[in-house]
Amino acid sequence: MKFSLLAVIALLFSSQLLAQPEQIFLLRHSEKASGSDPSLTDKGKLRANNIAKQLLSAKPTQLFSTEYNRTQQTIAPLARATSLKVQSYNPRELVQFAGELKLLNGVAVVVGHSNTTPQLVKLLSGHRVNIEEDEYDKLYELRLHGDEYQLIRHKTSFKAK
Repeated sequence: MKFSLLAVIALLFSSQLLAQPEQIFLLRHSEKASGSDPSLTDKGKLRANNIAKQLLSAKPTQLFSTEYNRTQQTIAPLARATSLKVQSYNPRELVQFAGELKLLNGVAVVVGHSNTTPQLVKLLSGHRVNIEEDEYDKLYELRLHGDEYQLIRHKTSFKAK
């Protein structure tokens, strides 16, 4: 009886360790207007559409964004293209959110801010990255390799129609 219980507990624990997303894409919102909780500029909307095209081939299974207009508008084209619901996360609770992300499967896309995206990359992978206040084109891919995430740096494109 004891052995069976221990075997079941070990199996449950090991399956949680294996339940990590294969890939996590993290990026900052696109170009924003000024003011409190601003919307995207026209350039930001174009970049958001291009981000959707760029990430569609990764076949995302989960989408995450803070509840600010600029992050929601950045991920909206990808949500429409994939028919996935955007799940909100609290940018003030990144340690908890990183733990929740690590329990998922598939491919996750997370839109955040210039200060929170680097923190989340560090929490998930141990890698240090930086996003300046005027940078909108950085896209970080964390690809699971064994039991650690390998960091791959990309750029989001901005193509006018």
